Amino acid sequence: MKFRNMVVLILLSVFATLTLISCNYILENTKQKNEIINEKQSRVYIHKQEAKLLLNASRNNLDILELCEDLKSVDTQNSIGHLTERLEKTHFEISKNYNELAEKKLISIPSYENINNVNKLELKNIDIDSFIQNKLKLILNKTDTQIQLLNALGKTTDNIEFKVLAVTDTHKLKSNINKIETTLNKLNQ
Repeated sequence: MKFRNMVVLILLSVFATLTLISCNYILENTKQKNEIINEKQSRVYIHKQEAKLLLNASRNNLDILELCEDLKSVDTQNSIGHLTERLEKTHFEISKNYNELAEKKLISIPSYENINNVNKLELKNIDIDSFIQNKLKLILNKTDTQIQLLNALGKTTDNIEFKVLAVTDTHKLKSNINKIETTLNKLNQ
């Protein structure tokens, strides 16, 4: 009888130990799965933020290109022709950078369509100098917004390609801001 009680006690101990071990395994396995799921959700969120910021920066860039087209259509005396050409060149280059990176990262961004938003009827009723100043101020604001978006992209991402894009394009855009401000100051004199 003692032997039987001892066998039952040993079997109960083994069963209890195995139960505890299996419960611990299940809990650890669940914890690991939750960590993996959280990590994946975090990466997806970051990728969404990267795409959103790149898309917004690209839209801003396209708006600036359209504003440059507007300026070229009214600047008959080429008073700011050099500036608009330089701005267009820079923003086409930036647009190309965005498109290349977007293609690598499977992000769909809009492309530049040469659309002239200025209606000829609008031009007859306005002061050309104030029109040019207003468009330059819009370009200045949009460029500043684009810099903010690129800074946010650089802070959000852990991807080196996005960080390099943010730094290089921000530098180009800051140079453009200085040129636009100089031109506005000359126009205001």
